[in-house]
Amino acid sequence: MIVQSFGQLQTVRPATAGFPNAPAYAPETTWWTEDADDTFGAIYASQPNIRICVDFLARNMAQLGYHVFRRVSDTDRVRLHDHELAHWLAKPNPATSRYRLFESLIGDLGIYFNAYWLKVRQQNPKRIALVRLPPEEMEARGGLLVSEFVWTVNGHPTPIAPSEIVYFCGYNPLNPLMGIAPIETLRRILAEEQAAVEHRERYWRNASRMEGVIERPKDAPRWTPTQKQEWRKQWQEKFHGVQSTGSIAVLEDGMTFKQTSFTPRESEYTQSRKLTREECAASYHIPLPMVGILEHATFSNIKEQHKQLYADCLGPWLEMIDEEIERQLLPECADSVDVYGEFNIADKLKGSFEEQANALRLLVGRPVMTANEGRARLNLPSMKDDPSADQLAAQQGGPSALEPASPTGDPAAVPAPGPADGSTDDGGGDGTVPGIVRAHWHRQASRLAPVAVEHRAEVFGHPRCLMELTVDLAPILGVEGAAAFAGRITDDTYARLLEGKDAFARDRRVPGVLCDAME
Repeated sequence: MIVQSFGQLQTVRPATAGFPNAPAYAPETTWWTEDADDTFGAIYASQPNIRICVDFLARNMAQLGYHVFRRVSDTDRVRLHDHELAHWLAKPNPATSRYRLFESLIGDLGIYFNAYWLKVRQQNPKRIALVRLPPEEMEARGGLLVSEFVWTVNGHPTPIAPSEIVYFCGYNPLNPLMGIAPIETLRRILAEEQAAVEHRERYWRNASRMEGVIERPKDAPRWTPTQKQEWRKQWQEKFHGVQSTGSIAVLEDGMTFKQTSFTPRESEYTQSRKLTREECAASYHIPLPMVGILEHATFSNIKEQHKQLYADCLGPWLEMIDEEIERQLLPECADSVDVYGEFNIADKLKGSFEEQANALRLLVGRPVMTANEGRARLNLPSMKDDPSADQLAAQQGGPSALEPASPTGDPAAVPAPGPADGSTDDGGGDGTVPGIVRAHWHRQASRLAPVAVEHRAEVFGHPRCLMELTVDLAPILGVEGAAAFAGRITDDTYARLLEGKDAFARDRRVPGVLCDAME
């Protein structure tokens, strides 16, 4: 079967009514004893803990954008905004958005651990539209590999070739073709929860009265069966149900009421409901604070668990979906060489702007990554017009990857800048402010000697130099005075480097009236 129009789908799957309204009081159900897959939808609709977990996964993964890239080299890639795959996923069909397509995909995987997209091949314009097929109506047939899919609607099976389906499934040790639903593993726990809910509902419908028996004195006259039945009928008519709320029972002489049921505290009703949610969250590998269990939550561990969510919880799901799209949908595109897609999970893990900037500064500003390698980590195109983008930045406090400029081409012929007084002292000078400053200049000159003049401002390290000079001057000028004076010195040095001047020339004087007097 090859579908080429949405009208053809209507002949297979006619219009149906929406989800039926639930009755005011749902009778006792037995879905936990059934094996049919169509009960999974009923479990999702009736079990709030399952819906919380499934909706959490579906909404968080659906909001992630799906981007298509071409890998140019190990350090360069280009985003393909106009690629066929990007268009197919951005507008799956006239009635479905990208968000809804992925939300339903994750929802189906969370409930059934199987999901299906039907490929609708359109000729004008030539493209593939994607339509979700309900998993409860689908069956995969074959041996170790799928040979065909069968879509059964109202008892009428329709075979579909595997090439016309984008199929997602989880692991199942009993069936290599279809995944086993997480709900199946939770069936007994959910059955216990359902029984507790039904018991609790009956408790409230009985005006929150406890179960019990009424005892008569042992020497009271014996009642006939008719008298017992008549008294029980009168009691239930008067004191049973919500309509009896506020009524006060008056017992006959010698009668007493004896409670026979456990209180909600004794039954640990609240704790059992919380335990059920914890079990469901653990089954879907969701951190507990993400589903509202905040007993042990703090700011720091929630921040870390947010990272864990996208790395350990959603990461495997996204990787599986990404690989299936590349395996089953990307080959349908005319352009598939070196093309790949991925979810934009980086937006969720990159942290604040300051954290991301500091991380990239440490990686790119030190000899670990080049600028283009750093851009590749962000899926940004490389800079072609800047040769330094493929060179390591100069290491502070060590040799530089940049070669100094030399008229003769010989790096050894480049004169190293020296201190203002021409000395070789790299210590604390003579203990005066001018001596300390000149010693500081000597250290900076030695550090920047291997770097070409035009690149020295880039590797100067203003914060580091300011801190070092402040510490050296603090015993003489005090912390505040040293910081202010060191700021003037460092700013002037940095300005000279930006202008391409020799910041450590012999004729440079230590500025300041105080310093002139001390000299």
